[in-house]
Amino acid sequence: MKPLHLGLGCALTALAAWWLFSAEPADGKTHKLTTISPRKFADSLHAVIAADRAAYARLVERLAVEGQRIEVSQDWQARECLPTHAQLLREASTRIQQGGAEFSYTLRSLWPINPSHGPQTEVEQAGLEALARNAGTNVYAEELLGGRSYFTAIYPDRASLASCADCHNRHPDSPRRDFRPGEVMGALVIRVPLEF
Repeated sequence: MKPLHLGLGCALTALAAWWLFSAEPADGKTHKLTTISPRKFADSLHAVIAADRAAYARLVERLAVEGQRIEVSQDWQARECLPTHAQLLREASTRIQQGGAEFSYTLRSLWPINPSHGPQTEVEQAGLEALARNAGTNVYAEELLGGRSYFTAIYPDRASLASCADCHNRHPDSPRRDFRPGEVMGALVIRVPLEF
C-alpha cells in the first residue's frame, strides 16, 4: 500500500506546487500569489482525491475483469487482499493527519455500514441531506469545531462502479440495499482551518 500513499502524497505536493508557482496572468504581467481561498484549496484536494479513488477503483475492476485473482475485502488488514477504495481513502487520510496536515477529509453517509461514518456535525447532516435532495451540487459552509473555525466542503460521493453499489447492497450491516451505479451514496467532507 505504500506506493499508493506515496502517489497521493506526490499528487498533493505537485498540485500545491503548480498552484503556488503558476500564478502568471495571460497578459504577461506577473504578481505574487499570497493567498489561496479555502474553497479553491478544498476543491483542489477534492479533485486529487477523486482522481486517485477513480483510478484505484478502475484498476482493481480491470484486474478482476482480466481474470487476475483480486480480492477486495472489508477485512483487508487481516487477510491478503486489497482494501476497497473507501478504505484506502480512510487509511490515507489517517496517515496525512499523523503527518501533521492542518486539513482533513473523510467519507460520510446517511446510510453508513459503520455507524461511526455517519454525520458527526450539524453541517455534515445538513450537507448530506442537501446532496440527497440535489446530487448535482457541492455544499460549502463554515463551522466552529473545538474552538477553531473551519471551511467545510461537502462533495457527493457516487457509486463509481457497479461493484461499489453491489458491495453496499450485499453487506449484512448496510442499512440500505438498493444503491445503483452512479448514485450518490454519501459525501466526501474536506475541512480546511480558517485560523492557525
